[in-house]
Amino acid sequence: MNSENGQAEYSIVVENLTKSFDQLVVLNDVNFKVKQGEFLSIVGPTGCGKTTFMNTLAKLTPATSGSIRIHGEEADPRKHNLAYVFQEPTSLPWLTVRDNVAYGMKVKKTPTVELNRRLEEILELVGLADCAHLYPNQISASMEQRLAVARAFATQPDLLLMDEPYGQLDVKLRYYLEDELIRLWEKLKITVIFVTHNIEEAVYLADRILILSNKPTSIKGDIEVDLPRPRDYLDPGFIAIRKTVTDMIKWW
Repeated sequence: MNSENGQAEYSIVVENLTKSFDQLVVLNDVNFKVKQGEFLSIVGPTGCGKTTFMNTLAKLTPATSGSIRIHGEEADPRKHNLAYVFQEPTSLPWLTVRDNVAYGMKVKKTPTVELNRRLEEILELVGLADCAHLYPNQISASMEQRLAVARAFATQPDLLLMDEPYGQLDVKLRYYLEDELIRLWEKLKITVIFVTHNIEEAVYLADRILILSNKPTSIKGDIEVDLPRPRDYLDPGFIAIRKTVTDMIKWW
């Protein structure tokens, strides 16, 4: 593969990304690339600045220096399609499930025929078709988070950022939603950056894991997860990768 083609396969390129708040340096010269359609997980010690990292990537917080390029152009929410799923559900209480999922597509002025096609497909994929007429206060917290994920995927973003979306849910339910997320991602092949404090979750979901250092935060490790899906927590390869990531985090 020549260098030109090698560069073309990366949809996201982050170079020398630095973020400071006055004298406090939170992100320090962060560099990484993400392939088109790749599922990238981010892990790191508590307080290392993962949320600042995500907010800077989403352009919610301006970087102090460095660049974030999407398909070769500087990331710009007015030009690029960026989606963000937060830790807490962010549904609009006055809209039904159907209208909540459609909301992002309407903002993006998706043509009506295409909007309805995507809407029906994604409601079915995430199991919300039967409750599409209900309002957020009539569904469970887990269903509300599925709504947020469905709304983000429905816009077919250039980059989908997910900040510990299942962190508030119990273990059994989280396993189910992780499987649902992978089915959705495999179907739609969106480029995803997924932050989690749960190392098992990172290994279970990701094609690749970036490990962040303590502040000032930089990339300490880049681990490929070359395991078939669906993944088995008891598989020796799974356990080996989990141990490698754990060892890199716990020795700060």
